[in-house]
Amino acid sequence: MKFRHPDLAIATSVDMTPQLANPGDVKFKEEILTSKTVLGEARSLYSHNCVVTSPNIVLDHYLEDIVAVFPAMKRVEVAPQTRIDLVNNTSVEEVQVNVGRFYFGHGFDAKATIAIWRDRASEKSLIGEFAFQAHFNRYDDIHHKAKLKSEAFYKAVQTGAPEWVSLGTTKTAMVYGRGKTDVGHD
Repeated sequence: MKFRHPDLAIATSVDMTPQLANPGDVKFKEEILTSKTVLGEARSLYSHNCVVTSPNIVLDHYLEDIVAVFPAMKRVEVAPQTRIDLVNNTSVEEVQVNVGRFYFGHGFDAKATIAIWRDRASEKSLIGEFAFQAHFNRYDDIHHKAKLKSEAFYKAVQTGAPEWVSLGTTKTAMVYGRGKTDVGHD
């Protein structure tokens, strides 16, 4: 389950802890994405999520099934009997490869990955993603020079290969865009 929002305070205010004996793996991320309109720029989207592994729980029938496990979903103003289903009838498989690490100095390094989303039914590749991620507990832990280097690198990758950049999209938004279901949010 993932909650995304461009406002840090709103994203951190959502408790993603599931109502299960196994608390799952709760994570909070700042995702730096391409600008929606300008190559070589960036925007932030905050992601508060939880991954649970439980073979005894069915979460693909109705919204009320999900709310029973993730009370944060009560914020969604949708009838409890709303059926949950695949977006645009697309079941996605992600294939991800760790391709190395970047060192930005001052103890700040990042894991680099390449991911491909594929349609499970057709086995057709849908979208690819080059990403790098760094783990830290507080922004204050990052040396300002290392942060500037990582930001400059992110922008340079975009302008160095503009034909590979899909401005303003995410993998999830791309799946919504495959059919007639519009993304109703940013």
